[in-house]
Amino acid sequence: MKIELICTGSELLSGKVNTNAAYIGSRLSEIGLELSSITDVGDKKYDLLQEFKRAFERSNVVITTGGLGPTFDDITVETAAECLNLEIYSDKKVLKSIEEYFLKRGINSAPKNNERQSNIIKGAKVLKNCLGTAPGQMLHFKFKNGEKKCRKTLFLLPGPPREMKRIFEENIEPFLKSYSIGIKKTAVLHVFGISESAVEEMIKPIMKEAMFANSKFVEFGILASGSVIDVKFSVSGTDELIVDETINNLKLRLNNVLKDNIFGADKDTLASVVGRLLFENKKTVSFAESCTGGMLAAAITDIPGSSLYFKNSVVAYSNESKIKLLNVRERTLINFGAVSGETAKEMAEGILKLSGSDYAFSVTGIAGPDGGTKEKPIGLVYIGFTDKKETKSFRFNFNGTRDDVRERAVNTVLDLLRRNLESV
Repeated sequence: MKIELICTGSELLSGKVNTNAAYIGSRLSEIGLELSSITDVGDKKYDLLQEFKRAFERSNVVITTGGLGPTFDDITVETAAECLNLEIYSDKKVLKSIEEYFLKRGINSAPKNNERQSNIIKGAKVLKNCLGTAPGQMLHFKFKNGEKKCRKTLFLLPGPPREMKRIFEENIEPFLKSYSIGIKKTAVLHVFGISESAVEEMIKPIMKEAMFANSKFVEFGILASGSVIDVKFSVSGTDELIVDETINNLKLRLNNVLKDNIFGADKDTLASVVGRLLFENKKTVSFAESCTGGMLAAAITDIPGSSLYFKNSVVAYSNESKIKLLNVRERTLINFGAVSGETAKEMAEGILKLSGSDYAFSVTGIAGPDGGTKEKPIGLVYIGFTDKKETKSFRFNFNGTRDDVRERAVNTVLDLLRRNLESV
């Protein structure tokens, strides 16, 4: 079965990240299916019409996201209907649900433009949207390929990810599962502390052996983001026990090679793993941040329940605030500078004294794009650490943009804390 995805919206052609495609691709992979192609197309009727024609000719299932809104550039429904030479009608039930949506929000009548969202292609099944005003649509139709007509299925989904995901999980996934042949399971191991090329070199023998022994039934991928390396592997088959056994064996072998550089698996993040370790060890942590500007606090408080182990974070961006809030000595700043191991240590000691936590980390650095010197280049970051027994600092030189440097600094602090907790 060939499944194709068309994502509409001119914003996708001018830099907006297409998260819908990543989501749909991953969900299909989990049920043993895959996308044959992904196309981003702008809000121009002719371009979208051509993409529909090509997709209907080559694929059994076509999924679209976007273009179901109330404005003039939302043209997916009318363009699909035109391509299939089908009529459009206004569905009274959908129109009523749109009106109720606005009434619940204290608006007595739906804006006139939103009435367009009740337009349904004749013969399509309406897929209820509990989170928005644009319903999805599912249409079975015959499309001529050469001399014969073939049965095809079209799914129209709204563009907002929250709405799209709900409709996909409730309607499309169950439908496609019935066409899935065999089982495909995927696992991800998250690595920090070594480079992408080093990871590849370390796991290459395992990949070669697994792929040689299992032919097309085992797939590997390596992805780097913000110093975090994801090792992803999928196993396909018809026997779930064998698939599970293969997955577990691969996990064991990869763990033996990558060792403590693996910090988690699947949906784990550095922050969630650190949070779990702090909770299990009944420890608390605080941060003193300069160049990261509160990003450390944001990362750790993204995890529900973090109030049990996170005390506080002080953003001391200026030298004055470092002195007043963290008791960094003025002579330390004069003699060594704000970006130094000495300042990082005093910042950590200051926040530990202020918070009374078990662990304290500090970050001070030059994130760029300006401010670097020969002695202290852009990307130079010092991380301070103290736990009431010892105080030390770590020096790092991170590459990349300002955002890259700050993200790498945050991940490095979390990883240092993780390793410390795992050694307890």
